Amino acid sequence: MGLGLLLFLLVFLAIFHAKLLTVGGEVFGPNYIGAYGWASVIGIVAQVVIHELGTIIVAWRLKLPVHFRLFGFGANATATLQSQPRRIWTDALVGIAGPLTGTVFSVILALVYQITDNPFFLGMACVGYFYNLFTLIPILDLEGGWIASAIAPQAWLIGLILTVLEMRYTFNLVLLVFVSFAVPRFVQLLRARLPRTDIACTTRQRVLIAVAFFAMVLGLAWFGTTTFETLPRLILESKGD
Repeated sequence: MGLGLLLFLLVFLAIFHAKLLTVGGEVFGPNYIGAYGWASVIGIVAQVVIHELGTIIVAWRLKLPVHFRLFGFGANATATLQSQPRRIWTDALVGIAGPLTGTVFSVILALVYQITDNPFFLGMACVGYFYNLFTLIPILDLEGGWIASAIAPQAWLIGLILTVLEMRYTFNLVLLVFVSFAVPRFVQLLRARLPRTDIACTTRQRVLIAVAFFAMVLGLAWFGTTTFETLPRLILESKGD
């Protein structure tokens, strides 16, 4: 359902808003890697490592079997949790740890840019914003899928409304993919096609996870898109062109 909705939206945009779709697609290359060469590659690898370290540390603290393997796009959280009995709160904690750690690292890189005026650090932060946003897409191969089970339908409704409103001002394809997979999940919960797994958590736990989850989605999308829009000018200025 999510893939079908995504394809429909892409076709709709291609027909009626082709320029918006073109601009949105540019976020997949936001860092101007050619401007910094191997330093960019090292920065991107560092983003992935920091992201996965968050998952490993939380899994270790929860006394889960830790898989010392490095995968991108949330596969490490999947490898850690798949062999365990489903415990919704534990799944959500392990799932959210990687994106949260990666987000903090990206914010630190943005602060380093403010101190040094070197756009390389802002570019690396931009990569992190979009990478961590991607991992929050609510499908089970990504961390977002493990977090989603702890989120109540009411929170999905509020979060989706806020996300769609944000897309009016900061459109990017990663956020579009997120919405495309989140809407069917909400509809299936509403129609009782999916079980209410969130009721296994306390009210406090559900509120905490929902607020953290959607705050990261909205924040990462906003900072990722706005940062990306300023990068070309900053890089050209730093190169003296």
